[in-house]
Amino acid sequence: MNKLKIQFSIALLSLGAMAMAQTTPPATGQAPRQRPPEQIISNNGLKGNLGVHDPVMIKAGDTYYVLATGMSMKTSKDMVNWVNAGNLWDRSTKFSWWNNDIPGNVGLWAPDIHYADGKYHLYYSVSAWMNFKSSVGYATNVTLDKNSPDYKWVDQGQVVNYKNGGDSVNVIDPNFFADADGKQYLIYGSYKAGLRLIELDPKTGKPNSDKPELYTITTKLGEGSYIIKGPDYYYVFASRGKCCSGIQSTYQIVMGRSKSVKGPYLTKDGKSWIDNNYTVFLAGNYDEPGRGHNGFFAQGDTTYIVYHAYTRAFNGQSLLNIKPLFMDKDGWPSLDPHDKLFVMPEFEKKTFMGK
Repeated sequence: MNKLKIQFSIALLSLGAMAMAQTTPPATGQAPRQRPPEQIISNNGLKGNLGVHDPVMIKAGDTYYVLATGMSMKTSKDMVNWVNAGNLWDRSTKFSWWNNDIPGNVGLWAPDIHYADGKYHLYYSVSAWMNFKSSVGYATNVTLDKNSPDYKWVDQGQVVNYKNGGDSVNVIDPNFFADADGKQYLIYGSYKAGLRLIELDPKTGKPNSDKPELYTITTKLGEGSYIIKGPDYYYVFASRGKCCSGIQSTYQIVMGRSKSVKGPYLTKDGKSWIDNNYTVFLAGNYDEPGRGHNGFFAQGDTTYIVYHAYTRAFNGQSLLNIKPLFMDKDGWPSLDPHDKLFVMPEFEKKTFMGK
């Protein structure tokens, strides 16, 4: 394992009027945190513009991309040195359906991206601070290189919203998962009424019906959910606690596993996520009181977990972290380098590698 594989990392995010998802509601009248001035930071093995919130990562050619809430984008050639690369699309861009459910200025939060069939597929949240009429949007592009004449995000419309995504469910924080049999799924939700999973039509990237079948993963636990496959189990990760509050944040990453992508997902002691039980994967500490909203990335023999951490040394800023993922003797993901590397199947790894 090279030096990069044992490094930890950092990052915070942006957009002045941006609102962020949270697992614990803010106090009455509390506004979303504003981004502090951008800094060049060296922390946990990473360097550069590390401020980020709700990160996901993908590789296109020789360039690594981190996408985040607010549709911001960062790039790196080595997974260590990161620079800001602007937003995915111009701030004047407006897709016609964005304000159908939430009139006014919506926020674009928590994207998820994968590569398949010659295109980049982007799922993202359309919401507003403490307004739960949220929805998931979908757009595609043939390149992530903004200097390419082919760079253009094509709106594929709304995927699911609060009307058909589950009673009282906050339809945010989408994560796409494609299984070995070709079936495709989307998991989403928040603390408001928990997490749901729906099946997608591989031809459209959307449900087959305006009333998709909903698989209940939790009824109140978590947000920022993400599913990955291991050799024997499907693993679900989510974040709980208080986010977006600097060093007062209590965010932590929790996990469960199942023999079926549809669940039920169980904890280490056999309790069900449906009953909002969980096993802690990564809690905060004094230096990083809150850690959460993770994505994953894989290349070669290594799978990485990518997340943000509210970092005391940088005034509670939310900073990017990238760490290699391991698996303990009982088949549970871990961050202990004494464990063996987590083995992600090839069919899933290829979705992180674009051209």
